[in-house]
Amino acid sequence: MQIDKNASREANIGGGMADHVALIADVADSRRIDDFPRRRDRLLTELSARHRGKGWTDFDYAVTAWDEFQGLVDDPAVLPGVIWDLWRAFRPWSLRLAAGIGGVERVADAEANLPLNQAVTGPAFYRAREAMDRLDSPRHGMSRVRLRVGATNDARALACNAVLRLADSLVQDITDRQWQVIESYERSGKQTEVAAEFDVAESTISRSLASARYWELQASFEELGELLAGPLGRTVPSSGPEPD
Repeated sequence: MQIDKNASREANIGGGMADHVALIADVADSRRIDDFPRRRDRLLTELSARHRGKGWTDFDYAVTAWDEFQGLVDDPAVLPGVIWDLWRAFRPWSLRLAAGIGGVERVADAEANLPLNQAVTGPAFYRAREAMDRLDSPRHGMSRVRLRVGATNDARALACNAVLRLADSLVQDITDRQWQVIESYERSGKQTEVAAEFDVAESTISRSLASARYWELQASFEELGELLAGPLGRTVPSSGPEPD
C-alpha cells in the first residue's frame, strides 16, 4: 500500500487536488482504564511519529476530548493500513473509528503548528462526524460494529464499509496470544524467528496466524487499498439512502 508522496501535500489541502480521509476515534469505557490520559498520549505520540514517517499524514493525532482523538490521512489508499495499525496499537481496548472521505481546507488565518482539530476543516471531517453519529445508533443486531466510513454517494464508502465491517468483527475475536504472534511476525517477517521467540514449533505459529484469519485480513486490506487508489474515486449516482 505504498504510494508516491512526491507531490506537495500542502497544495492538496484546500487545493481541490485530492481527497483526504478524516478520522475520529474514541476508546470505549476509558474511565475504567488506569492512567488512561498518559497511556493514550503515549500511544498517539508513537502513532503520529510512525504515520508521519510512512508518509501517511502531515499532522499529529489530536486529542479532542477525554476519550476522543482525530487524525488526517493524506490518501484514501492507505486507510486500510492506518486502521490496522490503530487496531493493533490500541488493543486490548475497544476502539471505535469513524472515517470521512472528502476535501479538506486550512482554517483561515490559522497559525503555524496548530493542532489538527484547530488547523484543518472541511467535508471530510463533517462526514467523519456523521459516521460516528451512526455508530452511536447501531442497527438492531449490529452492536459489535465499531467502524464506519462516510462519503456522500461514493462507491468507496460502500466498499470500505462492506470490507471493514466484516474485518472488524474478525479482529474482535483475535486473542491476546494471537496478537502477540502477529506483532512478532510483522516485526520479523519470518515464522521461524517467531517460533524461536516463543520457543514453539513453526507449525504452531502457522496455525496461530491462520486461526486469527491474519492472511485473509491482510489480503482484504491490500485489495481494498488498491481499490481506493483506483477509478472508484469518482462519485456515483445515488440509488437511495446509504444502507446501515
